[in-house]
Amino acid sequence: MKAKIHKMSDYMKNNPKKILFVGITGVVVIVAVVLAFFLLKGKNQEEVLKDYLHDMGIEFYENLYYKQVGKTDEDRKEFLTKFTDIGIKINLDSLSRYNIESNQEKISAFKNPKTNEACNKDNSKVIIYPKEPYGQKDYRVEIQLDCGFESK
Repeated sequence: MKAKIHKMSDYMKNNPKKILFVGITGVVVIVAVVLAFFLLKGKNQEEVLKDYLHDMGIEFYENLYYKQVGKTDEDRKEFLTKFTDIGIKINLDSLSRYNIESNQEKISAFKNPKTNEACNKDNSKVIIYPKEPYGQKDYRVEIQLDCGFESK
């Protein structure tokens, strides 16, 4: 046994670069495993649904609503200035009828996984707050999700 310890000691003295390499590799592997754990854990269901609602609301606003509120940029600006403080509310029920092919899978996900209860389609909504200069992408977004998730 003493001979093995002596040989290991000699190996460490003769190969410090290898020992350093093994140590650094071990630290890198540990860091990678920790990062992978947090990245793979991902978002919880509430965050996923908020992202879905956000994306569907933006698509609805930019591709349909904005284009229909006026024929010119000046008309749109005049109309949208009325909503800078109160916002344009688009509920999940309305979004479920827009772009059905693209949104159908997302809409079916709107339920609380713990209770299996569907989200309230009237109270779950996107609120778009237009802002200057009132272009197609000039807005702030707020999400309200009513799915029975516990407040944090």
